[in-house]
Amino acid sequence: IMKLLWHISHVHGELKMKMCSLASSFFGFQPSFSRDVIGQNRNLAESLKNGSAFAFKDWTSKTGLHKSKLLQDGINVMWFANQNNEGIVYPKYFDPMPVEVVALVITCVSCVCLMLKSMLALKVIIDRSSVVLMSGCKA
Repeated sequence: IMKLLWHISHVHGELKMKMCSLASSFFGFQPSFSRDVIGQNRNLAESLKNGSAFAFKDWTSKTGLHKSKLLQDGINVMWFANQNNEGIVYPKYFDPMPVEVVALVITCVSCVCLMLKSMLALKVIIDRSSVVLMSGCKA
């Protein structure tokens, strides 16, 4: 059971990291020191969380539920990026795409939006080893 729990935690962490990068560029979050840009990023994160707009193909008009290119990109990057990924090695488990996989990706995007919202409210944190950009992802 511990091995299974570790694997689930690892998958969630890996997917969250990949979705952070994808969501930042997909939705147009801008790294910046400017208060105006930070405010715009924060407002964007809040609007994406409102009514789960991030899950729609067109997040402004909220049409195309679960048809977002971001969801497809997340699934592709996580499970189909190379010949050793689970989607390629075990195709029978991904045809049709399990609802649980889609739900996990949506949950990760939701977590990333919350994380971006909170990170964007912070100033850039600088230490000797890294710079955390306003996207919430390490540079």
